[in-house]
Amino acid sequence: MKPLGEWLKRAFASHQQGQFAEAERLYRKVLKADRKQFDALHLLGVLKHQQGDNVAALPLVAAALKVNPNDADALLNYGNILSGLSRHKEALPYFDKVLAISPTSVSALNNRGNALAELKRYDEALACLERAVTLDRSYAKSFVNRGNVLMDLGRHAEALESYETALRLRPNDVDILNNRGKVFTQLNRLQEALACFDRALYLQPGHADAQLHMALVQLALGDFINGWKRYEWRWKAPTLSLPPRNFPQPRWNGEYVKGTLLAWGEQGLGDEILYSSMAPDLAGHADSVALEVEPRLVKLFARSFPKVCVIGRGEPLPDDIQAQSPLVSLGQYLRPIWDAFPAREHGYLVADDGLAANLRRRLTPESEIVVGLSWVSKNPTFGQLKTAQLRDFESVLRLPGCRYVDLQYGDTLTERDAFKAATGITVERLKDVDNTNDIDALAALIAACDLVVTVSNTTAHLAGALGKPTYVFVPASRGRIWYWFTDRGDSPWYPRVRLKRQKDGQSWKDSIASATDEIAAFVQEQQVRQPA
Repeated sequence: MKPLGEWLKRAFASHQQGQFAEAERLYRKVLKADRKQFDALHLLGVLKHQQGDNVAALPLVAAALKVNPNDADALLNYGNILSGLSRHKEALPYFDKVLAISPTSVSALNNRGNALAELKRYDEALACLERAVTLDRSYAKSFVNRGNVLMDLGRHAEALESYETALRLRPNDVDILNNRGKVFTQLNRLQEALACFDRALYLQPGHADAQLHMALVQLALGDFINGWKRYEWRWKAPTLSLPPRNFPQPRWNGEYVKGTLLAWGEQGLGDEILYSSMAPDLAGHADSVALEVEPRLVKLFARSFPKVCVIGRGEPLPDDIQAQSPLVSLGQYLRPIWDAFPAREHGYLVADDGLAANLRRRLTPESEIVVGLSWVSKNPTFGQLKTAQLRDFESVLRLPGCRYVDLQYGDTLTERDAFKAATGITVERLKDVDNTNDIDALAALIAACDLVVTVSNTTAHLAGALGKPTYVFVPASRGRIWYWFTDRGDSPWYPRVRLKRQKDGQSWKDSIASATDEIAAFVQEQQVRQPA
């Protein structure tokens, strides 16, 4: 008889000591002798899970559960592996089975709460985690995860309390310090946020997420010299998960380039519009400049930047590229201080004048003031936090002597019809202008407006870059992007943008209503200036 027990004992000891290769060898030795040996199947699956190989882990623990379907540890680990594969809905029944066997299993409650949070079932997640922290006040993970859910719910003060408790249990836990820094950021306690990130990075300098979020705070505070440099950690941080671009040419270092300097967009459409404000500055830094952007922007950018070769992403690049840079990374060389932002009287993008004039004639048959509206953000991470409803703009939409035009992405017919039925107010949509796919036509439509009122989205950037008078309603905390900064009412990026900041706990309706008198004054001024 082979000494399976001895092999298994040695495997487990190696596993506990972090000697994973030796542990795996011994587990497999056991399984070669007995392919249904429960402990070897289960523990090898756990080992693979710990190594991040959930694809390999899943069938091993599944095979263990065929041998012993009611083992609580194996059920728990199988649920964990499914969650590790982002199969959170499938994981829930396994956590439920563990809780049926052991109703006070804090690990099962904690992990079930995590899975529910990933499914955005936040109230159920919070109930699980509340129960977990009640059962065991010394289990830091439950406090951390409760804090995470409270953050998702926008209950920042409660989230901070949860992180504080976790930190008392594990004072040098870098992830907890990082989360605490993030919640301080949302509470607009930015110096305390910096202190948290600084402590986390003292303990673990390579913590990419802490580096990224410290950069975002530094940039929001106008500490550009440190913020731009640290923002390079965005390529390694899980928060952004940006795809790498492996260009053979070296990164631009701020020196003059003999040949072509390529700048390329990396984030969303609105971000490319904002950071493209630096593209004209590059003309003095290279023999020639190429700008690779989202294809929908090519026509507009080519008109606006005549000294730059504008290329749609996926199109062939010039042959003589000598250096390259992500568009955002230009900031460390071109916007190192406040005074480096150009004092533009007008915008830097140029709409199609002929199309804009034609649209203007259609929109103002009786010389009305034209107000463009946009109320939804499509940002995959923060869109919901930056999105209002059309009805939230009712105080603005009741201003006399105006026509209102929809600048919003996507199909808004149902919402516009419902609003008209409730109020009698029409928000027009020009059917021959594709707001989503024809950005050049959308730019012309914005140029045809007298004023734009919008949430923080692509429309805000496009209107700002065109130099159109624009009111941008910015979220109170989470969802407020750093480039709107912390307390200023104007924008160094866009000369005619006015920022209106939502207060903590304030609805979009109340936030917009609080700015309506100012918007009304602007409209009245424009009406006085209109030709008779």
